[in-house]
Amino acid sequence: MKGRIKYDVMTKEELNHMKSRMEELLIKRGIHLDHDEMLQELSDLGCIVDMDKKELKFTKELIDKAVASIPKEFTLYSPSGKRDLKFPHPEGKFYTRTNTGAPNYMTIDGDTHFTKLSEVDEWYHLANQMENIDYFTLPSTSGEEVPGDAVDVYTLERALNLAEKHIWLQPYEGENVKYLIDMAAAAVGGLDKLREKPIVSFIACSVSCLNYKWMDAEILYRCAKAGLPVQPCSLPTAGANTPVTAQGTAFMSAAEVFAMIVMLQLLSPGLPVIATTLLFSMDMMTTYTLQSNTEITMARLMCMQLFEQGYNIRAHSYGTGTDSLAIDEQNMIERTSLIHAMAMSDASVLGGAGQLETAKTISPVQLIIDNEIFGIAQRLRTGLDINDETLNWDEIMNEVDKNPGFIMSEHTMRHFEEAHRPDMFNRGGLAKWQENGSKTLQDSARDKYYKLMKNPAAYSLDADKAAAVKEVLETAHKALVKETATL
Repeated sequence: MKGRIKYDVMTKEELNHMKSRMEELLIKRGIHLDHDEMLQELSDLGCIVDMDKKELKFTKELIDKAVASIPKEFTLYSPSGKRDLKFPHPEGKFYTRTNTGAPNYMTIDGDTHFTKLSEVDEWYHLANQMENIDYFTLPSTSGEEVPGDAVDVYTLERALNLAEKHIWLQPYEGENVKYLIDMAAAAVGGLDKLREKPIVSFIACSVSCLNYKWMDAEILYRCAKAGLPVQPCSLPTAGANTPVTAQGTAFMSAAEVFAMIVMLQLLSPGLPVIATTLLFSMDMMTTYTLQSNTEITMARLMCMQLFEQGYNIRAHSYGTGTDSLAIDEQNMIERTSLIHAMAMSDASVLGGAGQLETAKTISPVQLIIDNEIFGIAQRLRTGLDINDETLNWDEIMNEVDKNPGFIMSEHTMRHFEEAHRPDMFNRGGLAKWQENGSKTLQDSARDKYYKLMKNPAAYSLDADKAAAVKEVLETAHKALVKETATL
């Protein structure tokens, strides 16, 4: 049986302690929820609610009921139908996604500026062709190029037209949620079809500690009503808005995400959810927010273990990223260390492909390199079979004295293609490297960029559905954009 290395950073006793304290926190302290409709419905379902203070507490019975209703298997669908994502992963691997929310784009030439719509198109075209990137998030298109009140709606319109993989949506305004759902529905032929095969899922974020502003509560509420998957998210910063210890930050982040999951399951039993803890820390010497701090990586491992092992809930965190502003040595050390640690966790999703500068910038060069690193990490997770065939038992026992080596052995012929070979790595020695131009990894990534950009589009939305999506965009523009602007 194929095995793998696994990082369990908590003992069974520590895991149970964190679960117990987390549930006790939600029962005794509760949360603050700024959404009257949601508060009223949750009150009707048995939660303890103070409508004036907008405070809500759960009971142990409701928590257990909610956890029991979480689907153990579900699918996030793709617009093309070719990259549907079944959870848990059928091969025991993890899924990956591009980085979300970054306002800056570092071009192939190293110029960094606010993201343009043409670069959004470029991003989708490249990521469509990345075999180790499984779904998309929305880049943050510049408010200088599209109306700032509707950046998410405009960017989704491009995604629906070009992206062949599942799309993860981060609404920027509560009022926009309705139009994002309507636009996704238009791309598949209606709300019923979207519910049946959701090609989009949503992110809703807490505000530490245990606060849910109206915008994110609205995301939860509307997705529950529409039957759309949610990846409830917490983005704490250790030492700033959560305890300075990695353990305390993991605890708070998990509790905030768990509260959202419980609410979603009470409102819409059986709704697909993925617990998404995206942890940061504050450097106490500079007060700068960090993504790749060693302790906060261990905190992410705690969260993955808590949800996946403790509750059998699929879990998601950063799998790649850096605090470096450049594609340099610090960047490569940080992101490779992070992804290899997270690949050895129980995580179902690892995110952040293509990002730099603590998730503030995306780079097509880095996206291409991350695709390679993810491939290595996937191979590490799947492990190796131990049996007589892989040991080459028969040949060692009976034939080894007759053979001067193993290059021409039948066993070698059966297995030599199994070794993972990143296609941009040098594997031919100094002479071959010099012959090919002495290229660095970044050089090879740029070469691959130009090659991929010449390829025809992998996917485009049908014209009639594209027109329906455009119609929703126009309606959303009229409703959301405060100042006069042209489409």
